[in-house]
Amino acid sequence: MNLIRYRALISVVTTAVLVLGVIATVAGYGWERYLRALAVLEEIEPRHARLLGLKSVDAQLKKAVLDAYAQMVRWAYPPEQDVGKAANDVQQRARRVAEAAGMTIISSQALPPRVDNGLDQIPVSVTLEGGLQSLQMTLSSMSGEAPVLFVDTLSLRAIDRGDTKQPQQVAATMVVMSLRIQP
Repeated sequence: MNLIRYRALISVVTTAVLVLGVIATVAGYGWERYLRALAVLEEIEPRHARLLGLKSVDAQLKKAVLDAYAQMVRWAYPPEQDVGKAANDVQQRARRVAEAAGMTIISSQALPPRVDNGLDQIPVSVTLEGGLQSLQMTLSSMSGEAPVLFVDTLSLRAIDRGDTKQPQQVAATMVVMSLRIQP
């Protein structure tokens, strides 16, 4: 009978407990979402700071990229130049450098180009004969060319003329390579 007497109180307390339970569940869910959002913000914050830093130096970076591209002309043919014409030019420049250094050109042949890291590698095989000093001059002169001529492979063989009073003669087979920026 006591139950009937406190019926209104029990209803109010039960309703209050249910409402508090719902509020606690929603608050717990909200708190969990809040903690997850904080963790994501902590993870994103360094990236955001880096992007803001990059944005603030955007003009400087663009200028540096353009300057680097302009300096690539010393190292590589421009993308507008045909690969065949570039190979022919590499072959002519390698022959000219070797002849200027005093080497005799036995043969030269343009090889098929290779692609590596956005650049075409244009190889030319050259077979030369001459003195060691002439070969040294040839190799050192190649770095002065623009675009630069790189020596990819070099094979040397001594030529025995039978006269020890004459300077040492060598036959050199080398693959000379230059680069071309891909379009």
